[in-house]
Amino acid sequence: MSETIYLGSGKSVQGQYGEFFNVTLNLDKIGNHPQVVENYKGNKFVRLRISKKDQKDQYGKDIVVVWNDPSKMEKKTETQSGNTGLPF
Repeated sequence: MSETIYLGSGKSVQGQYGEFFNVTLNLDKIGNHPQVVENYKGNKFVRLRISKKDQKDQYGKDIVVVWNDPSKMEKKTETQSGNTGLPF
């Protein structure tokens, strides 16, 4: 089972161009869980999953932001991504 760390929350908002999400990340939680930061070619990334809750909480927030352990996630291979290395 992968480790789930809740890093923030947010609200869905209807705008002129459709629905979008206002989310807030808790940087202290990221700092307290250094395993959420991935290094790739000298850059640091945080892989996030943003999903809607079934119901809004007491603050009207209906979005949850979490980090799932990427070592437990399925990795795409070249075949799965459709990249065969062929020029056509």
